[in-house]
Amino acid sequence: MKRKYTVLLADDDKVQTMMLSSQLRARGYSVAAAFDATYAFMVAMKSPPDAVVLDIMMPGGTGRAVLERLKGSSKTIQIPVVVLSSIADPKVVGEVMALGAAEYLHKPVDVEALDAALRRALGLPAEPAATEPSTPPTPPGPPRAG
Repeated sequence: MKRKYTVLLADDDKVQTMMLSSQLRARGYSVAAAFDATYAFMVAMKSPPDAVVLDIMMPGGTGRAVLERLKGSSKTIQIPVVVLSSIADPKVVGEVMALGAAEYLHKPVDVEALDAALRRALGLPAEPAATEPSTPPTPPGPPRAG
């Protein structure tokens, strides 16, 4: 990732938010955190991030309401939103996707899955898989007596 992409991580679970923030920073993202829906929307409007990771259930309003407001504003409509929630109800997932979420991930999530979702949402290539360094072939030795 050449350019440093800014991600707004909006979740009221402060431990998870801080952990994911640290892990995303280690992967090259710049991360801003918001612990309630009202503040998340204010941050996005004041300094629009490149992507938003949004929980559904937060104080200060719902993530769904934040998503609706983000997609309803000309200033933030193009920002991809990845929803990260413990809600697994297919109806909720469908509603959120219909509102314009780019992806819906279920908690708990590992940073690899979140990074992959952010890369897809931002239109970035997938992170290359870690590969074992190749070992050069062993040169032929002297012939064995046999």
